[in-house]
Amino acid sequence: MLKKFTAIFILFVLTSTTVSAAEEVNVGGYIFPPFVEKDEKGKISGMTIDLIDALNKIQSDFTFKLVLTSSRRRYVAFEQGQFDALFFESIVWGWENTPIDSSKVFLKGGEVFIALASKAKNQNYFKNLKDKSISAMLGYHYQFAGFNADPDYLRSHYNIHLSSNEKTNIQLVLAGQMDVAIVTKSFLDRFVQDTPDAKAKLIVSEKLDQEYNHTVLLRKDINLSVEKMNQLIDKLTQSGEYFKILDKYGIKH
Repeated sequence: MLKKFTAIFILFVLTSTTVSAAEEVNVGGYIFPPFVEKDEKGKISGMTIDLIDALNKIQSDFTFKLVLTSSRRRYVAFEQGQFDALFFESIVWGWENTPIDSSKVFLKGGEVFIALASKAKNQNYFKNLKDKSISAMLGYHYQFAGFNADPDYLRSHYNIHLSSNEKTNIQLVLAGQMDVAIVTKSFLDRFVQDTPDAKAKLIVSEKLDQEYNHTVLLRKDINLSVEKMNQLIDKLTQSGEYFKILDKYGIKH
């Protein structure tokens, strides 16, 4: 009986040690389709969640977990220690003076302008935005506005409608209620995949407002190093799992 108890105790200790060995890495995420999405029922999904799941499957040293924040609050939330990492983020988006490291670039993207093809006719339509109504995202930094995300500044310098939903911004253009929308290429790819009839109705700017270099940002004082993160990205890429995630959301690669 004692031997049986001892064996069970040792198994319990070994199991506990294995479970506790994984270091939790909280990943900050904010609604930014298709990276983090929220449906009508409040369910969270998106590329970030799929990438977290994939990373948890290929290794056992770290357990990645999503911590939801907002685009405007993410800087304060990071300073408060609410999360340790951000996926599909760029250090130039206001993180330059933060104790944070950047992984290799693993996805490129950008923001484009869209308009109704029946109204815009050609690319010249996008050259002057001052005389057009614009739908854009609240809290985002845009090159055309000097990367000033302050809502009061944007409203005082442009005829702009700010929302927290890129789909709504596109629909405002399709409905003729706004002249132009600025949207991420990744979301537009997903939108036309799900709504193919919209593609023929829209004209997309050939020139990007800005180009994205998506990386993983990591707090400097955690055990997950940039080198290790790059190795995990490489492992997902080489196995093809990363490209399955891109394909699922209609992202070109």
